[in-house]
Amino acid sequence: MRNRFGWMSVCVSSIMLTSCLAQTETVSETDVPEGDVTVWAWNLEADYLIDIVPAFEEQYPDINVNVMKLSGEQVYQRLTTGLAAGVESQLPDLVQVENQRIDLYMDNFAESFVNLSEMGFDEHRDKFVEGKIAPLINDNGGVMAFPRDTGPMAIFYRHDLFEEAGIDPASIVTWDDYIQTGKEMREDTGMFMTGIQLNGDTSFYRAMLQQHDLFYFDLDGNVTANTEAAHKSMHILKEMDDVNMLLHAATGEEINAAIKNDAVASVISGSWQKGIIEDQMPEQEGLWRVMHLPAFEEGGSTAANDGGSNLAITEVSTNKEAAYLFGEFASVHVDNQVYGALAYGAYPALIEAIDRPEMREGIDFYGGQEIFDVFAEEALNLPVVNFTDDYLRGQNNFNDAIGRVILQDVAIEEALNTTANRLESATGRGSSNE
Repeated sequence: MRNRFGWMSVCVSSIMLTSCLAQTETVSETDVPEGDVTVWAWNLEADYLIDIVPAFEEQYPDINVNVMKLSGEQVYQRLTTGLAAGVESQLPDLVQVENQRIDLYMDNFAESFVNLSEMGFDEHRDKFVEGKIAPLINDNGGVMAFPRDTGPMAIFYRHDLFEEAGIDPASIVTWDDYIQTGKEMREDTGMFMTGIQLNGDTSFYRAMLQQHDLFYFDLDGNVTANTEAAHKSMHILKEMDDVNMLLHAATGEEINAAIKNDAVASVISGSWQKGIIEDQMPEQEGLWRVMHLPAFEEGGSTAANDGGSNLAITEVSTNKEAAYLFGEFASVHVDNQVYGALAYGAYPALIEAIDRPEMREGIDFYGGQEIFDVFAEEALNLPVVNFTDDYLRGQNNFNDAIGRVILQDVAIEEALNTTANRLESATGRGSSNE
């Protein structure tokens, strides 16, 4: 099992943006690939890829790129089914895979994906923040997917609703502060402070674990359910629910609908939430702001990551060279990465894109706030975590514990002990002593 980790770093430069999308160098007319390239992707990443296709096809007129926009569930279901059933001929040339799932595919289907290092990608390796590129490297040192974006987390909040409730966002330093202001928000305005997706993925519980430099598993791959960090994080969730500041929802779509209808005052999410808010709530332009996550104690870590996509070439692709060129175009070209961030909130993994002055400018939708400064600060301190190829088991079991604590009033110790026993039994992993 792979165990590759690293820290993100950011530097500052004064490179000027010359266009919204990448302007590439002239390509040699010899040995230029041609033909069709099919890409599977979802949501904002699919939109980003669709947007850059015209510029790519202008540069490579003999390559036709077809981006199929599916749901994330559809992509993973089709990919997993195709690989497991041996019907890989039905797979695309390029497929989107998130950081937290890369181990699952690369450990179980390693021969089904192209080693990009063998196609020349090593020349780009040092251009990306280490925390992004490290999980994509196999045991032999090969890069197995094109790094796209990261998802440094923050709180997106409605400036007007906070003012109505008399809440100063600068006063929210710790999770205890967030709970207190959430209680005030509910009592003074009737609005929920935030929403919790109880039938799916509770990302801000993961954020709390990351603030302790942990995940569902520790760096040695052991289960963290019985750690002090897991218990402290669950207590925070329970306290949030006890003061009635959490909107209970089955899906993320329900939470977004509540946000649109002014029923929820803030969202704990990755930087990509920017694109969702702007796309689904355009009438709320100027009302939103962004602040750092609270820490467990003043001066503690506020950094956590949620998401971050990559593009992998399938081994069955009949047009690997053309697929490589498009993956490279999507990940390595600075202007494209800056565009993806500004248009969709896909925070760059490419160091030169992070450095661009456009990433320091105020954004009108957020009242002129320089919101990417918040994400840049978090990206500097993103914790090293171990997703493992048991990520989905971990997610399902921890989310089950959250549901039992919040909905069934099961004691935290009992719920997490059950999670620990189930995960250790199902995976053969030990219990973390962190």
